[in-house]
Amino acid sequence: MITKPKVIDFRQGQEALRDSLRQGMLDAASSLLHEEGAAALTVRKVAEAVNCSTTLLYSIFGGKDGLSNALYLEGFARLKQELADYEASLPPEQKASGIDRIWMYANNYHNYARRYPSYYMVMFGDAIAGFVPPLESRVAAWESFTPLIAEFETCMQEGSLPASSASAAARLLWAAMHGVISLELKGFYLKKEHPDELYRAAVRAVLYSLKHPEDQQELS
Repeated sequence: MITKPKVIDFRQGQEALRDSLRQGMLDAASSLLHEEGAAALTVRKVAEAVNCSTTLLYSIFGGKDGLSNALYLEGFARLKQELADYEASLPPEQKASGIDRIWMYANNYHNYARRYPSYYMVMFGDAIAGFVPPLESRVAAWESFTPLIAEFETCMQEGSLPASSASAAARLLWAAMHGVISLELKGFYLKKEHPDELYRAAVRAVLYSLKHPEDQQELS
């Protein structure tokens, strides 16, 4: 039996190469942000880091704004994937439920920010001066928080939390988490345990306020 030689699809090969180059450029840009700061994030320096021409980088991203937007979206995609991978890695006996799942999300979110500080500061900080994500990118970014919204919906359906807006609850918790993390990444805490303690306290305070809304009415 004669085995036919494998046919190489040129277009697929070109697309695979382009995807590989694109990811390499994103990784190089992330490293420059982390190691040298926002001033180092130029088209020329990123091109030099991957040993390619600036023309090639422009053809892939369309310039610095396109590269910045790609970093922004990549950061959210990584966050969403990390949360999904962690969930999938847990054996059934270790899977949490109710409020414990929200704590699991909060802890993973904090760990992500610490592992990928350059991406996090592009996602939520001012790492790239003048960069404003377009509306469609911001809409896509918010999809990364759908697992958290779903957890709040489940808690409210099960009675772990009083019924209210799950989306509003997720936004409230994110605001508290982000406040502590952004200060931590900018070096406002002298010891590692300080942001750890404050982060847990912030999450606990939000969950308490959601569980006891009557206390908030009394304070207002």
